[in-house]
Amino acid sequence: MDRLRACVLLPTVSAQQRALVEALESTAVVVDHTEIPPNVVTMNTTVQCTTVDGAHAHTWTLVYPDEADYLRGRLSVLSPAGIALLGARCGQTVVCRPPRGVPIQYVIREILLQPESRRRA
Repeated sequence: MDRLRACVLLPTVSAQQRALVEALESTAVVVDHTEIPPNVVTMNTTVQCTTVDGAHAHTWTLVYPDEADYLRGRLSVLSPAGIALLGARCGQTVVCRPPRGVPIQYVIREILLQPESRRRA
């Protein structure tokens, strides 16, 4: 479902975002939701992250672009941070590459909610 929805959204995204999604699609391994470990960031997962230096903390839920609301912690999967987080694991450091500016490293401190874990329970 996530893959299908991402494809449907492609006509509405920028060329850069489209290229990133296509790159993800070409390397992604499709698995059943029951096979996804509970420490992996998936769509609609809520995570706590900090910058590597610990100066900034964020709680984000990874959502589709039409559901994004940065002020409410709803981060688009097609944003630089969203792309970096998708598929990452708790404890991992990811690099967010904004279109302009310096790359930012975030450490995934905790996965507060992962929908696939709920479905297994």
